[in-house]
This record gives sequence, C-alpha cells and structure tokens, in this order.
Amino acid sequence: MPADKVSSSDKAKAKANDLIAYGQRQVDRVVSPPTRQKVYDRVYNLATEKPILFSFVAFQLTLSLAPLLFFAGFAATTIAVSLISAVLFSLFWIGIATLFLVPTLFITFSIALLLWLWAAATFFAGRWAYERLPFGMGEESKVVTNGTSGKKVIFEKKDGDSADFNIKAEAAEAQE
Repeated sequence: MPADKVSSSDKAKAKANDLIAYGQRQVDRVVSPPTRQKVYDRVYNLATEKPILFSFVAFQLTLSLAPLLFFAGFAATTIAVSLISAVLFSLFWIGIATLFLVPTLFITFSIALLLWLWAAATFFAGRWAYERLPFGMGEESKVVTNGTSGKKVIFEKKDGDSADFNIKAEAAEAQE
C-alpha cells in the first residue's frame, strides 16, 4: 500500500495510540509504574480470593462514581459562582461607598484646612500682639514691664509654689 493512500481508520488508530501513550505518560508522572503494578496485583488478588466482596465493591464504585463526580462538579461550580458573585457584590458596594467617601473626604479636608488656617492666623496674631505689649519675660522667668513713669518694674516669684510676688522698681529708665 502506498504511503500517501493511508486510510482514515489507520489515521484514527494512530491518533488513538498517540492519545493512549500521552495518557500513560501523564499517569506515570503521577504514580510510578512499580507502585501502580503493586495496586493492580492487590486488586487482582482481592478479585480471586474474595470474588463476592470484590463484585460488591465494583458495582458500588461503578454505579456511584457518576453521581459522586456530578456532585463534586456541582459543588465546585457552586463555590466558584458564589465566590465570583461575592467579589462582584463586594466591588459594587465598595464603588457605591466610594461615591460617598470622596465628597466626605473633600468636606473633612476643607474643614481641617479652615481650622488649621484659623489656628495659624491666631498664632501669628498672638505673636504679633505679644511683641508689641509693654511687658515681656526676663531671665529666670521674671516678668518685666514698663511702668507709667518710664521705670522698669520686675515681678519675681519667690521660692515655692506660693503666688506671692516681690515687686522691685528700678531707678533707671527703660532703654528699649
């Protein structure tokens, strides 16, 4: 038979053999041939030594395998759909919450900015006013002020926690 006149059944047989060889290689990767041979031998021994038990187990596996596989597929599909639904549900509500979060953050940022501007302005106004007052802090926490007659008056706190102040008037005129 010429090489270019290969029948379609021969092509199908060749593809089937290739598919079987591929499957065998994949099984060999998962379970080694010696381990698989031990399992085959144990199953064969069970079938020859206890045929009633073997036939019971074989019928149970044969008839129960399809429903078990369908149930496992259903459970896996249900879990996948519920996870995807949960993710989409969460993303939807996170998006809705973001629509409220952005304006809220804008408002709180604006209020915080106004409060900070108010505090900074108060600080600078207080510092400006303090620099222009007729008294100030001297060394060692003494309060120094200019008296009405142009003399320096020093308020000094005595030792202890009492609020008793000693007032001293300097004879020299203030030189500031």
